[in-house]
Amino acid sequence: MSDDHQFSADKIFGFLFLYTALEVAWGTLFDFPRWAIWGGLLIFAFLKGYLIFTWFMHMKFEGWIVKGLVAPTIPLVAIVLFANMPDTSFNDDMLHNIGDQLDTKTGEVVGLSAGSHAEDEHGTDEEHSDGH
Repeated sequence: MSDDHQFSADKIFGFLFLYTALEVAWGTLFDFPRWAIWGGLLIFAFLKGYLIFTWFMHMKFEGWIVKGLVAPTIPLVAIVLFANMPDTSFNDDMLHNIGDQLDTKTGEVVGLSAGSHAEDEHGTDEEHSDGH
């Protein structure tokens, strides 16, 4: 077995730069469905992460014990990613706008851009009833 540890940081940087450029182009230039955009971005992110993990974290030359300890991380990241995907990638199905708040007194959702809040109106009535 040859102990061939050929490493070129410039070559790895070139691939990382290329994957980043492709990632930006994929996300901005093409009019794909949302699932295809997210799928492509995840593939490019995996490729970049693989290069960083393999070469810059020196895992290419580690033994099976270290790789075995790191291996459970991959399914855990996938679980977190796919558990959050309905909230992040399918947010066109939201019932209310981001920033809307629940008025605890009336139980209605109040938009922040609606002007005055119900809380402000109640506060002004209380100030006038105190005689100030």
